[in-house]
Amino acid sequence: MLILPPGHAERATRPLRIGRRERWFLGSGAVLLAALVVVLVISLGSHQRVSGHGCIDVSAATVIGGSELYRCGAAARAVCASPGHAGREFVSFQRALAIACRKAGLPVPFSPSGG
Repeated sequence: MLILPPGHAERATRPLRIGRRERWFLGSGAVLLAALVVVLVISLGSHQRVSGHGCIDVSAATVIGGSELYRCGAAARAVCASPGHAGREFVSFQRALAIACRKAGLPVPFSPSGG
């Protein structure tokens, strides 16, 4: 035979009260879950272009800022086949361009500047 303490039935049927600590915990969990959902939506909804399959994507820093170049098909072949600039400020861009052209499977002319 099981004997329950007095008032047990009222306590078992009454709705639970959520205290301050539990509300803080639930709120923090909701904020973290919302942040995770936002990160997932952004990461799955956006994509970065990459060099390959006949397309080139080149980003490089220059003296006056950055530059980005994205070309596909005949335009990419023309850019990759053009000779490099002789100036020292273009060396990093020419190297990045040569790497992108090789990744895309496009021929790159020899450049004495290391491109």
